[in-house]
Amino acid sequence: MSWSSNNLRQRVVITGLGVVSPVGIGKDAFWDAVVQGRSGIDWIEGFDTSDLYCRIAGQVRDFDPTRYMNAKEAKRAGRFSHFAVAAARLAVADASLGMNDGFDPYQAGAVFGTSLAGNGNVADEMYKEFDTVGPAGIEITAATQLAAHAATSHVFIELGMKGPNSTLAAGCVASLDAVNTAANILRSGQAQVMIAGGTEACVSTVAMTLLCKQRVLTHHNSSPQTACRPYDYTRDGLVLSEGAGAVVLETAEYALQRGADIYAEVLGYGSATEAQHLIAADPSGRELAHAFRSALLSSKLSSSSIDYICAHGIGNRQYDIAETRAFKMVMGKHAYNVPVSSIKSSTGQSFAAGGAWQLVSSCMSLQTQVLAPTINYQVLDPECDLDYVPNVARRARVDTIMLNSHSFGGTHGALIVRRFNEHS
Repeated sequence: MSWSSNNLRQRVVITGLGVVSPVGIGKDAFWDAVVQGRSGIDWIEGFDTSDLYCRIAGQVRDFDPTRYMNAKEAKRAGRFSHFAVAAARLAVADASLGMNDGFDPYQAGAVFGTSLAGNGNVADEMYKEFDTVGPAGIEITAATQLAAHAATSHVFIELGMKGPNSTLAAGCVASLDAVNTAANILRSGQAQVMIAGGTEACVSTVAMTLLCKQRVLTHHNSSPQTACRPYDYTRDGLVLSEGAGAVVLETAEYALQRGADIYAEVLGYGSATEAQHLIAADPSGRELAHAFRSALLSSKLSSSSIDYICAHGIGNRQYDIAETRAFKMVMGKHAYNVPVSSIKSSTGQSFAAGGAWQLVSSCMSLQTQVLAPTINYQVLDPECDLDYVPNVARRARVDTIMLNSHSFGGTHGALIVRRFNEHS
């Protein structure tokens, strides 16, 4: 059956991928690293960690923001804004989208997610200046650069877009929320192109101190590259990281009209929250199962349609168990036949950027028919007994993928994407 132009206006596709991560900048460097199982986790550089129990993280190295944005603006902007602009530019370039080539700027928008916003280098520098100089030491634009919406605003300024825009702050779920929000904007006819993603620059003195206080970080300092161990019995916490991810979303009609290469179609989204605690997670998996079912319902799919799960998987004992149980609740015995893997074992957990990295990885899996592995998986946990694609990438026939994220506060999000077929 052939779709009418109206049907194609309602379908949303992904045409560009942009990544700034500890394992690589750009989709190709990123994908090569996660497929090869290379870790971006190492000893922290740039600030003193002697008073912290966790001294490792995933840091973006050799990054020059002036390659992606105006040098004067780059000097003022926070690192999380640098990452967002870089990821957006990389995604737009990958989509072969000429924003200045007769494109209506009001038909292009962006939605980014972030958890800590400028509470990375912006806040650290501001507190330091205030402590040493007093109010006179605070840069006049600091308050604006600290705000969560600064990253999205810089993306608009640098790319010349003037359409729908928003910033979301639902923790680790924020970038999946951003994709869903952007997709709904496209389906409503308010835009032809949207950029969606997440950005964080939280590997900083203040952020690391706060997370160490919460005792959510790993104690595995002696071997940074093996510290993040999703689903492994010896896992003991997450490894913090930084960076950004972005995708270009378009209506299928517009993408086909301009002859764009299409990575995937965005089918459905579901969310739920535990309504229990800001830090401790409910290991039952009930809420993720609800989000998963909602995503399937909105996608008009059965659970048997899912070929692969690109999971949150951060090495938190409760979170990993909750994921495993949720997958079993929804899929039954079929869950044992569906590969599940976590790229966080290589990249670390970057809060809002993590979901965007999962989406980029999922798009590359659809393109290459290769599944990224869960590295550092050595000791079986009886409560996490699914196929986690341990340690080595795998070739597989993949058409439909579910991604999930889980935030502090108990929020769960599940997104479903599949290979695009104009006639199905």
